[in-house]
Amino acid sequence: MKNFRLTLITENQNSLEKGKKFAELICETLNCENGFEISKYAKLKNSYRIEIIGKMADQNNSILESIELTDRICSPWIVNFDRTENEVELMFNKSELTNYRNENFNTLNWANFGIEK
Repeated sequence: MKNFRLTLITENQNSLEKGKKFAELICETLNCENGFEISKYAKLKNSYRIEIIGKMADQNNSILESIELTDRICSPWIVNFDRTENEVELMFNKSELTNYRNENFNTLNWANFGIEK
């Protein structure tokens, strides 16, 4: 069974409660029932680091599923393809090109999505 790990860094969130609401909304969007871990992120003011671990539904096509899951949150994502493992790692950096799928996601500053081995 393949699992994914999604690390999110938020911005402009002045309370832990706001960070938790954001994390819950992301979990709901990804149909991830495992919950999350959240902690203060010291490098940015009013920001949190959120870790979500979930299960891949399609064990045979995790590349397509990875792209589809992350696209539920926002775009564009940078894709790193590992040919030997036939897996991808996706990275997001907020920019003027960012398109959030939900207006409540606009506090997302940075993200990394990868398959756990």
